[in-house]
Amino acid sequence: MKIVRAMSLLASVAIATTAQAENIDLAYAAYGPPTSSNVEFGVIPFLETAKEMSNGTINYTLHSGGSLLSAKAMLGGMTDGLVDGGQLLAVYFPSELPVSNLAMGLAPILRSGGPALAAAITEYVLLDCPECKAEFAEHNTVFLGAYSTTAYSLLCSKPVATLDDLAGKKVRVPGDFAYLASHLGMTPVNMSIGETYEGLQRGALDCSLGPVGWLEQFSLGEVAPYALDISYGVSYGGPIISLTQSLWDRLDDTQKTAFETGAAVGVFRAANAYIKTDQDVLASAGDKGYTVTEPSAPLVEKLGGFDAAFKEILLDRAKKGGIENADEIVSGFEKTLAKWETIVGEVGDDEDAFVDRMMNEIYSKM
Repeated sequence: MKIVRAMSLLASVAIATTAQAENIDLAYAAYGPPTSSNVEFGVIPFLETAKEMSNGTINYTLHSGGSLLSAKAMLGGMTDGLVDGGQLLAVYFPSELPVSNLAMGLAPILRSGGPALAAAITEYVLLDCPECKAEFAEHNTVFLGAYSTTAYSLLCSKPVATLDDLAGKKVRVPGDFAYLASHLGMTPVNMSIGETYEGLQRGALDCSLGPVGWLEQFSLGEVAPYALDISYGVSYGGPIISLTQSLWDRLDDTQKTAFETGAAVGVFRAANAYIKTDQDVLASAGDKGYTVTEPSAPLVEKLGGFDAAFKEILLDRAKKGGIENADEIVSGFEKTLAKWETIVGEVGDDEDAFVDRMMNEIYSKM
């Protein structure tokens, strides 16, 4: 992306503030490998853009692949200041982030993702859900940028196509996707993506729910070359792009704008990378030895009965957990998502235009 316009807007501020700006050399932790969509196209462009726009005051060290903090250790690491920023997955922390997880809770019943979904949850947490923002602040975390996968498939070690094929199969699922697995007669296993390859290899798993792009990104095609294209469920939220509140409070306005612009770039590129990776994997499936199968008609019918049942579970659980405005949170997020679907329909693949809209619609109002 060309960031000349954004940099020119910062020039006058930078000249006046560079002498006072603190030099930042942040440690950023990512549980994903450097080749994963969220890291290669989300986290790294975020950090690189911020560095480029900071007039030499921002540098970073990226600790990817869980080398510093695993997915399940990330929130604790942020809270304790072990890192300055991290790729966070809220779904692993339902008790610490209950309201935020409700806003991200429609994931198992969504059918498509992309930049609109990632931008929508970013706006919702930062501007429309004070309880969400407060939860992250309580854990020393500033939510800056979300992610969105494409719709999920079942990636399995053996061929599957029917409900009978799925019965009893052990499937790796995150969080509430366990309800979807159980709805299909499968046995849900809560396992991080970093453990999934070995789980499939050793037979602890039969399948993993995820985008078909994971056949390449996480090398799952080596152990699970059979993809059942159910096109059901989308993971979104994160935040894959976040900084500690303690670091954020040390930044000057130029540095904050640099990080915000980088976050918008990362949101756009990571979401589109999922789309492109899926397309590339599907186009080369035959050459790579992958088998992509459409689900049987009874399986599709079974999926169709999941939406209403799951939404009732989601709202009922939230209310029992003390979230009295659960209906408003879900409907509020759906309204924000509709807004961003319209925006993305307008800007299309224009990265500059998307970044401008995120800056104007979200970050300028933080």
